Amino acid sequence: MDYKLPKGYIDLIEKKYNLKVLDNHYILVDKNFQRYNMMIDVQFNDKMLKVFKEKYAQEKSKNHVAWEERKQTKSIRFYAEVGNNILLLWDSLQEK
Repeated sequence: MDYKLPKGYIDLIEKKYNLKVLDNHYILVDKNFQRYNMMIDVQFNDKMLKVFKEKYAQEKSKNHVAWEERKQTKSIRFYAEVGNNILLLWDSLQEK
């Protein structure tokens, strides 16, 4: 079963971070305890992508968030048990 993230959540992050969400859903990671992780596949704007690549070039995870680049869609797919950790990571890419 594919559970999508709430539409309001997707709208909020697209506006706040100026990115495009290509795919999103919850992934069942523990059937016994019905635990899910969040997956969000996004295309960053050029500026955010540049900062992300500079800041996290040698990493594939940080602060309980994992990611993988998807060359075919020029996007980055983020995974986390706690969705707010993804937002905190993206906040680190924003100008203060």
